[in-house]
Amino acid sequence: MAKIAAFRPALPDLKDIVSFDDFFGTAKRKFPIYLTDGYYRQQEEPCIFIHRISCAGRSHTGIIACAHVQDYIDGHIKRHEHTLAAKEVQMVDLFKERNGVIKPIMLTYPNVLEIDALINRITIALPYTFKIPFEDEEHTFWQISEPSQLEKIKTLFQKHVKASYICDGHHRVVTAQSLYEAYGDRNNPDNPYNYLMAAYFPASEIVINNFNRVLTSLKGVRPDDFLERLSSIYHIEEEPIAFRPADKHQMGLYLEKNWYRLFLRDAYRPDPLKVPVAECLDVHLFNKYVLQHILGIEDVRLEESIKYVEGVKGPAALERRVDGEKVVAAFNLYPVALEDLIAISDIDGTMPPKSTYVEPRMRNGFIAQLYV
Repeated sequence: MAKIAAFRPALPDLKDIVSFDDFFGTAKRKFPIYLTDGYYRQQEEPCIFIHRISCAGRSHTGIIACAHVQDYIDGHIKRHEHTLAAKEVQMVDLFKERNGVIKPIMLTYPNVLEIDALINRITIALPYTFKIPFEDEEHTFWQISEPSQLEKIKTLFQKHVKASYICDGHHRVVTAQSLYEAYGDRNNPDNPYNYLMAAYFPASEIVINNFNRVLTSLKGVRPDDFLERLSSIYHIEEEPIAFRPADKHQMGLYLEKNWYRLFLRDAYRPDPLKVPVAECLDVHLFNKYVLQHILGIEDVRLEESIKYVEGVKGPAALERRVDGEKVVAAFNLYPVALEDLIAISDIDGTMPPKSTYVEPRMRNGFIAQLYV
């Protein structure tokens, strides 16, 4: 069950900020300086926030609260990626330097009618507490401090949200676990190391985009030979314009200023009734058949010739990378479905690194959870 908690946030004094883009764009590096200089003030009363992100004609609404780290240890907060030890050490140092957390982890959960209705009532009936506008998006916050409302929200989550799923922030969760084990106290509910700031957005508010790949090397394989080897695994058709995959087992390839439509041949299509969900993902099949089978790349996590491009940037970004930089080929992949992410997480499975690019995106420095 999701045991969310109210917390005493540190909030920026928006009146003192000349440029939101500059201030929050540098918060990741300068938060300790901003905190020391008095740009942030910790609130006296514990609270929870409703957070709405509006951009590109759509909006996403969720709740920012603190998750209990023990929920992650007990398996109620589920992961789908392994973490890197070196980055875990780096994150511990960052948490200690900042004396807290400046960006919530991103969690999703199956929609709960009662929670959806409560959020809707609050955002309609109450004026927002503060708003942070940017050139391309707007963030609106409703601060919930009234004890009966806080209790209602916490009770609904504990009663109805049996599990939540990490969309972004695997390293921050593992870091919080390390600090909890070192400094936390399960028997003391006031210990700040027991908690980690989290953004809970229901499944209906989540969009999973593709995470595309570009290669700076074909490992000595000539482009025409590469296409020929690909053709044994994929049906290949040349396209006059950029190809966006519309279904599973389709993929776009941009090579030598030409776009190709790739369809995985039947002989290579996994049977979802016989193999794990993770092995049916197109990103897994790409790693297996293109990177490993054709190019001989065994561990994508260590391979420097692989770069990643967020799907929201569109195929034009892939063209620019290939045409203007030392990039040989670009691949437009089909995105992972949310139900597949949940299914993989439920069995403690893992996906390849950079499998998903989830919206909405959390920003640094809007709200901070301090270890005091």
